[in-house]
Amino acid sequence: MYNPFKEMKKIQNEMNKLFANNFMDGFRDFNINEPFSSLREDEDELIFRINLPGIKKEDIQLLINENTLEVKVEKKSELKIKKKNYSREESSYKGFHKVMSLPCKIIPEDVESNYKDGILEIKMPKAEKKKLRKIEIK
Repeated sequence: MYNPFKEMKKIQNEMNKLFANNFMDGFRDFNINEPFSSLREDEDELIFRINLPGIKKEDIQLLINENTLEVKVEKKSELKIKKKNYSREESSYKGFHKVMSLPCKIIPEDVESNYKDGILEIKMPKAEKKKLRKIEIK
């Protein structure tokens, strides 16, 4: 039997793959390569870890909803040297952006994050699965 929702899920998965690959292509020129990351699923939570050595906590932004996690890193630095006969100014920008569809719905209000020794850890409690309700046909 044809299931249109199954087809929509296939399309969504393909689009996620397409966007995940293209998102990173635009950031290959920055000085920070795609950092190592992992997602682990336990019985009652998802745990996402990403290595961000040399990045300050203030340079990291997390955005989350019940099924998507977004990690943005922007590190700007400026160097200004003024001497008697010359002056020198330099600025640099490092950036990283990762958007990830989560394998299940989570509770955004209860998400906790910790950044220590260059490793960002995000704990996301899973939302309870709603039970199916049987409907009597009249």
